[in-house]
Amino acid sequence: MGNESNHLLAIVTSGCYTSDGEFKSGEPMQVWVDYDSERTILNVTIAHLPSTKPNRPLLSIPYDLSSVLPNTRAYVGFSSAAGRIPTMHCILGWSFKLNGEAAALNYSDLPLKSIQQLRAGRHTYKTIIIVCAVLGIAMIVSATIVKVRMMNRLSKSRTTDIEWEREYGPPSFTYKDLLAATSGFNDKMLLGRGGFGSVFRGVLHHSKQTVAIKRVSPESKQGMKEFMAEILILGHPRHRNLVQLIGYCRHKQQLLLVYDYMPNGSLDSYLHTQDHSTTNICWAQRFCIIKGFASGLFYLHEDWEQVVIHRDIKTSNVLLDGEMNARLGDFGLARSHDHGADAHTTRVAGTWGYIAPELARLGKATKATDVFAFGVLMMEVACGRRPIWVDGANGEPVAISDWVLAAWRGGSITDAVDTRLDDYVEEEIELVLTKLGLLCSHPSPNARPCMRRVMQYLQRDAPLPADLQPDNLLRIGVSQELRMMSVERPMSCPATTITGLSKGR
Repeated sequence: MGNESNHLLAIVTSGCYTSDGEFKSGEPMQVWVDYDSERTILNVTIAHLPSTKPNRPLLSIPYDLSSVLPNTRAYVGFSSAAGRIPTMHCILGWSFKLNGEAAALNYSDLPLKSIQQLRAGRHTYKTIIIVCAVLGIAMIVSATIVKVRMMNRLSKSRTTDIEWEREYGPPSFTYKDLLAATSGFNDKMLLGRGGFGSVFRGVLHHSKQTVAIKRVSPESKQGMKEFMAEILILGHPRHRNLVQLIGYCRHKQQLLLVYDYMPNGSLDSYLHTQDHSTTNICWAQRFCIIKGFASGLFYLHEDWEQVVIHRDIKTSNVLLDGEMNARLGDFGLARSHDHGADAHTTRVAGTWGYIAPELARLGKATKATDVFAFGVLMMEVACGRRPIWVDGANGEPVAISDWVLAAWRGGSITDAVDTRLDDYVEEEIELVLTKLGLLCSHPSPNARPCMRRVMQYLQRDAPLPADLQPDNLLRIGVSQELRMMSVERPMSCPATTITGLSKGR
């Protein structure tokens, strides 16, 4: 072969050396490929367009091409490689000469505008790549942050669950179990609604045990406090006259408490229902209920390891089991403290008519305020009347204690007895109404007996005070008392009755 030369132009993005030794990238370049067959030397020279051919080649190596080229015919072409870097290669023009110098290209005929468009497209492509890369990195960082936050939240939630279970014990039921037990909290299973939520009858799938399930309302501001109070207080004491808490469930915003089912409902439904023919209970049952309730309250006040103040004693919170035994329930407002220590309650809570005068004025619940409510409840059981009602003659409110005291002063205490009762024992009526009921609901907390003494009176193990006479039970009219309370301390007494429990709870 003789001297061979190939002259071409190309877009290269990987870079090159120019005649002055400077490395460039992405510009139109001229490339000269010369092969001297006599000297067997291959030279490659590169320069920017439209520079003249540099004297010094970029590449010069001795190499004999006769061993790789055929003797008859050969084809000349081009190839390029980008490596790992995104590049664009384009041949704009070329000339070839065998055994001589290749003709120079006419630069004015080259499509340089296409080069500019390609370069603009390349920059746009780079911009897209950079934007996509930035967005990708941002998404990765965001996903990492979200994952870390979720892990922290799960960790915090798990820590909270561990602390909760350490304090209150592990959940006894799953939400799925209680959902199935109540047929999806169907209204047909509803026993009643109250300020803190609803109560449903349920049948546990595995044991087939009938239970009452309280579903605390998520909208209730006091719901969580009630939920924790019930678990903390009812989860430990055990007494035949207390409603038994079987377990609880926490599921997201759902708070559920599971109790023994009381098939005979609440005492309130028996005393104040419109249909007296189907819900009337005799005096022997009523007296037994009073003694059973007193036994449960005595246990809370004096016989358990801590003092428990119920703070919401009323007939709707006295539930009746299958044998009509009294069970004190609904401990959502209850508070406990050590024996010998003072209670720490400072907010008026309870139901109007059962609230002691000092509780309304000072806001501090004590054992004596529970005793006051119990005295009202005893008179309510014997009289069959609400704690407060409006006198139809003058429109003034009347308290049951004032009404009983007036009957006693009038010399006919039996006039205050529920007209549905015709089998009562007069001595027991006198004990419940005129002596114990009025004494427990005395306006002065220091004059009220403790529950231990109340139990002794009911069981006839101790004599009542000898000077217990109507004139010694100093009282003020309920109208005057209500006016005093409204002036001394504005009241907000939430009613917490779960109503509509005539079929049990």
